[in-house]
Amino acid sequence: MLSRLFASRQRPFIPRRHERETIAIDLSGSRLTFSAPPNICQDSFADASQEPPSRVNLFDNSKYSVDSGFEEWEREGVALQILMKRSWELFGPIWRGRPIATIDFTLMLYRHDAMPKDMNCLNPQHFETVVMRHLYYWGPCHLVDREQKAPVNWQLRSQDGATAIFFENHQRFSPEALEECPFYDTHFSSCFFVPLDQTHYLKFNFRNLGYAPVEPCIRAMNGVRDLLCDSVELHLSADAKAQLASAQKQWPEAKANPTRSIEHWVYPEWHWGGKFDEKIIITKPGSPPPPWQGQVV
Repeated sequence: MLSRLFASRQRPFIPRRHERETIAIDLSGSRLTFSAPPNICQDSFADASQEPPSRVNLFDNSKYSVDSGFEEWEREGVALQILMKRSWELFGPIWRGRPIATIDFTLMLYRHDAMPKDMNCLNPQHFETVVMRHLYYWGPCHLVDREQKAPVNWQLRSQDGATAIFFENHQRFSPEALEECPFYDTHFSSCFFVPLDQTHYLKFNFRNLGYAPVEPCIRAMNGVRDLLCDSVELHLSADAKAQLASAQKQWPEAKANPTRSIEHWVYPEWHWGGKFDEKIIITKPGSPPPPWQGQVV
């Protein structure tokens, strides 16, 4: 209660942030656990919460949504299902009743259908390509959003012997826009990708909508994110462990890059199809997607 009473923009209050609930999900024999604060977001603009399942069949194709209905140029070739959603609010001075910032968290399960058959998410080098292609399809192929500034804060982490990848995805704002609205720098997302087997992987996604001054805001939002990501533990199933051992034997020298610079992809030039036509027409192509391992472009 005192934390709320003395909350400010420099020291925002996040209700129940220290209450940790352990989430445990059986993913076809692989066991995922992590801890997270309870969903406490009351903001009508935030995503509705969705509690996690206790068990997921990775191979039940009826549970996935696919991107086959997209235009060819924006089709990544993946299927996904959302496993859970939560949101957390940040509050400032007690006389301000509404929150001053929101963190939206989504846990997603992916199946990659377009990855070449001779590639494997349990190969760190291959998985890095999967992640970078995902970043590309949410960048130059996601034209209605601002251009992205990513990856930022690229990190490799180990999960039961497999290489997981973390990074931040920021948006590019003009100096004029940032001078007018400096809190735009707090509007970014963070992604933590964890491989499960040859074609399946998890994405822990955090979306921040914050305020100025940006330094204490980002510090508070990232504190919630980091506590969750640091608590993630994956124990692979016997079958997944066998796949991992096979991948390590086949590609003993394979490694992901420990650091990465921001990608300077060229975005396509485009326009809407017409006055009442929301179809995007590409008038000048941008950068191609990152090539698959061994692919010549």
